[in-house]
Amino acid sequence: MLDNPEKTTRLLAALKAAAPFDVELAPSLIEYLQAQNVADADRMHHVVWDLSYAGDEGGIICHLSRSEETGRALVVSLTHVRVPRSMPLAAAVLDYQKHRVKKLKKQGRR
Repeated sequence: MLDNPEKTTRLLAALKAAAPFDVELAPSLIEYLQAQNVADADRMHHVVWDLSYAGDEGGIICHLSRSEETGRALVVSLTHVRVPRSMPLAAAVLDYQKHRVKKLKKQGRR
């Protein structure tokens, strides 16, 4: 199991309550999105409008565009975004990210 169910549920609820909020995409994610010809992939800064949980496999997912406005949805893992340090949940997000990356590396995935 990658995620601690209780901590993840609390973090997800807190992030949903804080939405919308700004995030910065990781450079590796921007490169991947550009290679896939995803619209707005050249923008580093995005707004998280909603969040969901994609199970232990996907973790917490950030909804970066509203499909009703763009005609398509852009959702990315919380692991691949950076929240501003000034955000009250920044430390909790960083802990979640570090924990997931560590567990993924143990499993040979990233």
